[in-house]
Amino acid sequence: MILGDRHLEQDRVLIAELGNNHEGDPALARELVDAAAQAGADAVKVQVINPARLVNCSQRERIAQLTRFRLPLSLIAELAQRAAAQGMFFVASAFDEESLEGVAPLVAAVKIASGDLDFKPLLIKAAALGKPLILSTGMATLAEVDRAVNTIARQLKSPRTLEDSLALLHCVSLYPVPLKLANLKAIQTLKETFSVTVGYSDHCLGIECAVAALALGARIIEKHFTLDKSRTTFRDHALSADPRDLRRLAEITHAFDEILGSGEKLPGEAEVAMSLAARRCIVAARDLKAGEPLSWADLDYVRPREGLPPEAAARLVGRTLRVPVKLHQPLIENLFNPDEEA
Repeated sequence: MILGDRHLEQDRVLIAELGNNHEGDPALARELVDAAAQAGADAVKVQVINPARLVNCSQRERIAQLTRFRLPLSLIAELAQRAAAQGMFFVASAFDEESLEGVAPLVAAVKIASGDLDFKPLLIKAAALGKPLILSTGMATLAEVDRAVNTIARQLKSPRTLEDSLALLHCVSLYPVPLKLANLKAIQTLKETFSVTVGYSDHCLGIECAVAALALGARIIEKHFTLDKSRTTFRDHALSADPRDLRRLAEITHAFDEILGSGEKLPGEAEVAMSLAARRCIVAARDLKAGEPLSWADLDYVRPREGLPPEAAARLVGRTLRVPVKLHQPLIENLFNPDEEA
């Protein structure tokens, strides 16, 4: 699967989810995009919501809040250009079909939120766009995920396949998610069941669960992003990464192949050098005279390794020194009489 210019078989990507952390402030939304780029995110994501198409009209307070937070399409287009200018691709979660139509030309990928995993009309329209589709799976059973995947698969036109069109993100739809409920092994379950790109949408505090998700095979990490976790009482700030968190998560995400290594159990070049300082050698346990045969009591073992390794001790016992040695002087072959058998 390719997102922007990132091929997810080779690259892992970090998406900074702006969500509603801009709280409807255009200047703050721009600042969040810039800060995400500076921290090393691969993409930013926004939510495109028409409150009247999402929430029952009886929920007046919720509609009022969503209306305050709503970004106009013209600003979303500006944010997409701002992200691209800084080397990031742009993603949007659209929560209704009309919003999806409006934002589709601006995005490298469409995101479907967990709450809409069973919203079939939106799935059909999103899959028919021909763009990469990212589907969060919070609150869903495996059977529900399977139905959503099949709905999407039926809309794909040849030569597109699920493998190059769809990514499934494990998600737990709590805000925040207690660590004991993160259930990260579900990432492997999604991969084994559907054979598509998998990732993780993280609602836990901190970045630790996101890092663990990388080790379990996540190729996409989506993390809510804020400039200040205590900015307001809006709940998403507290569970979001701030610029320092996001920078560290980006560093780990992009270095994860190196972190995992080859799997071969061999010391690297730098570790070989370290071993000379960290490993012991055989030294004299006291001042020793020439002509004295060595006993076990004459041997000690200290760092750094400047002489014979400890496993050579048995072949030194009983041999005779041809020269005197000082306390802790490393014992090496040329200190012994050459006519004695090692």
